[in-house]
Amino acid sequence: MGNKQSNFSQWDPNRLSQATGIPPQQILALHQNFIQVAGNDNKMDKKEFRRCYDVLVPGGTHGHKAADRAFKAFDRDNTGYLTFEEFLSAYVMLNQHVTPYERASFLIDQYNPNSNGIITPEYGRQVFDRMNDFYEVPGDSLDAWSQFNEGRRDETIDRDQFAKYVANHPQYSSYF
Repeated sequence: MGNKQSNFSQWDPNRLSQATGIPPQQILALHQNFIQVAGNDNKMDKKEFRRCYDVLVPGGTHGHKAADRAFKAFDRDNTGYLTFEEFLSAYVMLNQHVTPYERASFLIDQYNPNSNGIITPEYGRQVFDRMNDFYEVPGDSLDAWSQFNEGRRDETIDRDQFAKYVANHPQYSSYF
């Protein structure tokens, strides 16, 4: 999150497919479409994203507000542009054909500094902060983490347990 590097740059389309639930051919097609929209700089600005948002969320009547909110949520380094990895994150989170568990897992895995399947309290709070930003849900990430971790001995949590909790959390499940 923040200025951290996405793990996507290390992955091939097959690995991205496993992480997102999107077939490798579709990821390659998304990348080609991204390049066409983004142009030579390989970065998508807010205006370009708005056009894509209308395709990602058909029938939406939110105008630019929802697209701008999504853009802000996925422009994690605040450059005013989305990289393909950030765009793919938005695509997964907005895709209605991806299960809540897959969305939560994808969000958790995207910037997790621990490749061993462990979620630290700091990273867990970052995930809650990101979801609060994206869904415009009021809440304190420290409280959310404390509720999740209540009664556990170990400070770190298994990634799958955390993904299930996030996917089924009443504050977020209606958005998934």
